[in-house]
Amino acid sequence: MEIGQLEAFERVAREGSFTRAADALGLTQPAVSTRISTLEAELRGSLFERKGRQLVLSPLGERFLPYAQRMLVVMSESLQTVQNYHENKLGEVRIAAPTPFLLSFLMDTLTTFRKEHPTVDILIRERNKTTIFDLLLDNAMTLGLVNAPVFDRSFVHLARFRDPIVAVVGKAHPLAAKSESLAMDAIYQYTIYRVSMFPQMTAFIDEVVEDGRRGSGGAVIALPMVMARELVLTGEGVTFLPESYIKPALESAQLVQLKITDMPQLYSEPILIALKSRKLDAVHQLFCKILVSRWRQLLVKSVV
Repeated sequence: MEIGQLEAFERVAREGSFTRAADALGLTQPAVSTRISTLEAELRGSLFERKGRQLVLSPLGERFLPYAQRMLVVMSESLQTVQNYHENKLGEVRIAAPTPFLLSFLMDTLTTFRKEHPTVDILIRERNKTTIFDLLLDNAMTLGLVNAPVFDRSFVHLARFRDPIVAVVGKAHPLAAKSESLAMDAIYQYTIYRVSMFPQMTAFIDEVVEDGRRGSGGAVIALPMVMARELVLTGEGVTFLPESYIKPALESAQLVQLKITDMPQLYSEPILIALKSRKLDAVHQLFCKILVSRWRQLLVKSVV
């Protein structure tokens, strides 16, 4: 049994296609098919079966997949350990997250971790949710911080947070001086920046933006969160952002949270995940504990 055969099997199982697996592995489709056939001969059974146009795991494949994933993880960890030895590293934290989480949860955690463990290497990647799943499954990253939901049972949920979505304006905005509670229609005369994070929030923001078109001259201004935050900091417009993402600006009074009485309470729900078949080493456990400790006020559940 060879590593290349296990890699081919795991990738075909993930992609549900020999062609897509071959593309992902940089191989030809016949090469992937040969590796699977050789592995099936050794295991004395078919690993896949077809249901109509779908390629799915056979009963044998379903039983073997967790072990194949575990073997690939062990191989990846052993190679990383050897590399750390040759480079005199004490360890390396590897985590991926989308930009908003990098600038909130991970920025704060990184600062604390570096103070306490200055000799540990850190690799942080900015990626979207789907790519983060692939990086974890490929053992290219060890931890991922993504927005809920995560249904894939390949991953373990290490910690779950609940981050309130709040309406904010810059300190120079006319609404910033209003200390009393507001009704939603009070913001409609101003530009409202539309940001997207998860379906429930997107549906709410879309409705608000449509109702408030007159404040933006009839236009819908859809922006990434990082742009919306920078624009409201200048005193332009209103937007809705996770509390964690604007925590420093709220604390320094650069941004002001609006008290909107008829706004439903929405939350972003970040989840810290890792591959279920991977046992976290000491440095990753330390990083997880610091992340959970720094953001305990938003914590819902943790197993670290």
